Amino acid sequence: MTEQKKHYSNTRTIIFVVLICFVCALILSVLSTLLKKPQEDAEKLYNSKQLLISARILNYQDGFDVMESNGSFEMARFDDSTQLLEKSEQFVKAKDDQILTLYSSRVQTRLTNKDGEVFTFEQAGINEQEYMSKSEKLGYAKLDYKLLYIILPNLPENQITDKTPVYGYVIPIAGYGLWDAIYGYLCLEANANTIIGTTWYNQKETPGLGGEIGTAEWQKQFYGKKIFLENTDGTTNFQRSLLGIKVVKTTVKEELGKTPASNSAVDGIAGASITIAGVTEAYRQTLGPYRPFLIKAHNNYLNQTNKGK
Repeated sequence: MTEQKKHYSNTRTIIFVVLICFVCALILSVLSTLLKKPQEDAEKLYNSKQLLISARILNYQDGFDVMESNGSFEMARFDDSTQLLEKSEQFVKAKDDQILTLYSSRVQTRLTNKDGEVFTFEQAGINEQEYMSKSEKLGYAKLDYKLLYIILPNLPENQITDKTPVYGYVIPIAGYGLWDAIYGYLCLEANANTIIGTTWYNQKETPGLGGEIGTAEWQKQFYGKKIFLENTDGTTNFQRSLLGIKVVKTTVKEELGKTPASNSAVDGIAGASITIAGVTEAYRQTLGPYRPFLIKAHNNYLNQTNKGK
């Protein structure tokens, strides 16, 4: 083969490789653009589900629950005409659009500062989308304006005013497990102390060990627990009390018995000591900066309760 033919052959090979790379890059770019919206929608739905599970509006079987006046939870169905939940005698699987509708109507995204005051993003002069995308890894509790979700009651919109008692509050929890950061939601009753539920929506702990923090069985332990540690006489000093939930090494019954401290503790996970220590620290580190808000919310709850008597 002559030098001219070799040069021509090499040029064709280079052009072919460049074209292949260009076509592949174009295909990947188009696919990325096409898949971006579905991925964002899937993430939005997943996060909405996890937050509603922490509030026990959605259960672990993907059905709705409704809180009764006595504090118990019953199966519910979504009424398309009223956009509300109604008690149901049989299980009805929640539809994705119903989940998103309930999230939109009952969850208010807010911010709170070091004084416990509550603001909308607009009032705080903060871009919500930019705040949410940049702040999760840092941890919202460390910011001047901390993220907070207010859960509205299961009532028609025209019956809800500024004085209507809320259903509860959800605080985003962040910390570190054995392998990486862990993120969750903690939902509190209107008294800003009693836990309705909790979820760990993003964690990479070892399956069967630390990964158990993401299971329904483990998370159900948190129902009814108190985030403000009670004194030995059963009273609570909201200004000075330790805040958080302690995950003990064995069981609450074995380590704490029926002492007031047992009301702020849950059973550990065998073989996952680093993960459970991380969970305990995540609750402590996250909830501490929210104390001013929690006290204000608790006092507001007491005022509303007393007025109703």
